[in-house]
Amino acid sequence: MKLIDVETMRNMDEELTNQGIPEIIPMEHAGKAISDVALTMLEEKQRVVIVAGKGNNGGDGFCAARWLNTANKKVQCFGLGMSRNEAMTEYNMLTDSGVEVVNLRTQADLDYLQMSIAKADLVIDALLGTGFAGELEEDIAKICDSMNRATCPVLSVDIPTGVNADTGMVAEHAVKAAATVTLARVKVGMLLYPARENVGKLFVADIGFPAKLLARDVSPYYLVDKKMVGEMLPIREQDAHKGDNGRVTVVAGSKGFVGAAALATKGAVKVGAGLVSLLTPESASAVLAMKLDEEMVHPLPEAEDGLADTTVQKVLTFGGDVLAIGPGLGKSEGTVKAVQEIVRTSQVPLIIDADALTALKDNLKVLTENTVAKILTPHAGEFSRLTGLEIEDINSNRLSLAVKYAKKWNVILLLKGAPTIVALPSGTAYLVNSGTSAMATGGSGDVLTGVIAGLVAQGLELDAAAICGAYLHGLAGTLATNGTPGLAAGEIAQNLPFAWQEVYADEEENKFNNYAIKTIG
Repeated sequence: MKLIDVETMRNMDEELTNQGIPEIIPMEHAGKAISDVALTMLEEKQRVVIVAGKGNNGGDGFCAARWLNTANKKVQCFGLGMSRNEAMTEYNMLTDSGVEVVNLRTQADLDYLQMSIAKADLVIDALLGTGFAGELEEDIAKICDSMNRATCPVLSVDIPTGVNADTGMVAEHAVKAAATVTLARVKVGMLLYPARENVGKLFVADIGFPAKLLARDVSPYYLVDKKMVGEMLPIREQDAHKGDNGRVTVVAGSKGFVGAAALATKGAVKVGAGLVSLLTPESASAVLAMKLDEEMVHPLPEAEDGLADTTVQKVLTFGGDVLAIGPGLGKSEGTVKAVQEIVRTSQVPLIIDADALTALKDNLKVLTENTVAKILTPHAGEFSRLTGLEIEDINSNRLSLAVKYAKKWNVILLLKGAPTIVALPSGTAYLVNSGTSAMATGGSGDVLTGVIAGLVAQGLELDAAAICGAYLHGLAGTLATNGTPGLAAGEIAQNLPFAWQEVYADEEENKFNNYAIKTIG
């Protein structure tokens, strides 16, 4: 699904006007869509309170109020004073239909709004739109507080007031909606935390934008869905043998940290790689050889300070279609040096995770010295170590930072989290939302590393492997649990074949992406 940012949406609005299409037309489409959702939420109930701002968001609200009045609902409308442009036209049509609009100027007006909300069956938030950023002004914050105290559901227009449509950051008094009707396209920030908790159930309304205009949408953001993944996944020939399905080499594990290595290799096996080899320090190899059945285990030479110098040559000459490096490998000096040299000189694509990411933090130039394709898979803590940024700052700007550093390092950057972001050096980014909070458990990321490597081995380009790998990984975790804690990372790997099968099943996407999105109109 194509997502949009604020600037692109604003440009499309302007282009619509330049094509001679009056603003009132999309506003009418929006108002009707909002009223249709409102009627569904109301069922047989009657009382609706609508709070409208001065701009187009308010105009959409006034239009919805008119439609609801026509449907014989008891509508009360509150505004912020003189509306602008086509919003004023909608205001006039609403008042001509007999619906009074109370302007919120005094404390008495606010008290009246609060009393009306207390009796309402539904509140519609049409205050501020997607242009908002920062914190709410005091008078708007008070109105939002009144809506948030409602005992009935709140339906927001385009985006809940107080939510940043690009970053997903939320103002202190932002509206927390039960549902949102967003217009034309889903705004990318709505799918990022903490905004997702304010958006509620999400409806996407067709507001009459011409198909040719929508096709010129240059926003570089996408939400990954089953259709997209199904078109990317490799189709296996019926007479295929293991050599056709690729060779994965995993460099992982160390004494006392064998689980991460085992999980990474298991992810590659269960996603369908033909042959998986684990290269692990000699001190861990015996345990892992006993622990693993399908994977071949090869010892790496060690020194007192970690991996020996000869490790690099052994890894580089071992062969394979893709090299995954890092899970459980350790942070000793010799290991750090070996990792840096492997990344600097590898001739096969690299999936770099966990301890290998930490090994690069003081020598990031090796990423750009070697032009071989690379995927980095950090969580927020690892990304903090790589960039020097505080975790709080990263979580406040996950999308923009993922894109920035994918460009800077010329890598595919998979920033793990909710949602996972796959950022490409081109500036394009994909949001992957197929998982569940039950997957926040040790070893989950190690499985993901193996999954991505296994898909690269089967012939996928690295961007497709990162996108599909993250999606299948999340879907496998969702299939393995009903969302409650207690999921073990190994269960994610075991459910990968079922996740692959589910991509081609006919069930609704919403069952598996942990976030309901419905297109209307």
